[in-house]
Amino acid sequence: MDLYKLVRPAIFKVDPEVDHHIVATGLKMFNQTPQVLRTMFQTKNYENLKVTVKGITFDSPIGIAAGFDKKAEFYNSLGALGAGFVEIGSVTKYNQPGNKKKRIFRLPEDQAIINRMGLNNLGIEETRTHLANTPKHVKIGISVAPGHGLDTESMIDEMVEDIKQIHSFGDYIALNQSCPNQKGVTTLQEIPVAKRLLQKIHNLHIKEPVFCKFGNDVTSEQMLNLLAEIGDLMDGIILTNTASNPSPIHADLQSAHKTEGGGLSGKPIFEKSLSLTKAVHQAFPDLPIMFSGGVFTPEDAQVALEAGASLVQVYTGFIYNGPTLLNQINRHLSAHDVIAGLQHSDNIKALPVHSDDDIVVTDIEAAKKVELDASSGASFHEE
Repeated sequence: MDLYKLVRPAIFKVDPEVDHHIVATGLKMFNQTPQVLRTMFQTKNYENLKVTVKGITFDSPIGIAAGFDKKAEFYNSLGALGAGFVEIGSVTKYNQPGNKKKRIFRLPEDQAIINRMGLNNLGIEETRTHLANTPKHVKIGISVAPGHGLDTESMIDEMVEDIKQIHSFGDYIALNQSCPNQKGVTTLQEIPVAKRLLQKIHNLHIKEPVFCKFGNDVTSEQMLNLLAEIGDLMDGIILTNTASNPSPIHADLQSAHKTEGGGLSGKPIFEKSLSLTKAVHQAFPDLPIMFSGGVFTPEDAQVALEAGASLVQVYTGFIYNGPTLLNQINRHLSAHDVIAGLQHSDNIKALPVHSDDDIVVTDIEAAKKVELDASSGASFHEE
């Protein structure tokens, strides 16, 4: 019997942000002593689930997406529940309160969530302090995003400086280039902007692999064109971020909150994330893919891995199905020996090959820069 599903109706009567705060408070209690949670939930590591991606060996390919542990407060606790990695953040240079409340909406009929948080976080310095004060027992990704109210060039420069300050605290860096809830962020998916950003990051000469996170609204053709231009500048890709409202996906939603502005996550975006994963894996088999978007069951995770993903993130499925979901997925993947059956390139396992030499940073055409600054593509933002 799944006790969480029995009490979920009562939990879902609480405001989602209040509910998250309660959960976070509980998980923080065990961040220094995660073995207590591991004993309570009887989680275990499975030897046949270990995967190596860009020189990093993960105890499980299943992790938690950015946005759940925004403040780097309970990553070890999530690892104790079965996560092979936790992506913290997104983090910006300065503390940001985000958009005004109410800003999270559950869509239970659709097994989805719409959020318009607006990249609320503690900022680089406070996040660094949290990471420094609690040694990690799980692999950590650090999601970096630009601050509010910046033009294109300032977003690039700020993110590069932030990475310089925080990269050593994580196992990999994730670039949030697709958050629909803060003006300007989706501009970072445009080829000239993404190229300049990645070139500047290359010239930092960090050892941690860099993953680019792109939005659910991008078509397969757009994605493949983008990767043809900048794929050699990144170490991996995350597919996908939330879907903007409106999008074709929203037309089939049933829940009362379906028209709320913000990013849609959960079951409705699974198929689009899957189609992009298949297209990218077929065209770029040496590029590691971190699947994100609508994983609710062990079978969902298996499908994503077999479609070409090397790693899989969960978020909304974790909220709907509770703290045992990670262990359920791990147990299923282990029992079916799924990892052993994957046919992935050996280049996915290899350490990133980064030249010690600086590369030329490409300028963005002045007219194009003005156009990008004027139209960010954000589906929800507040000035």
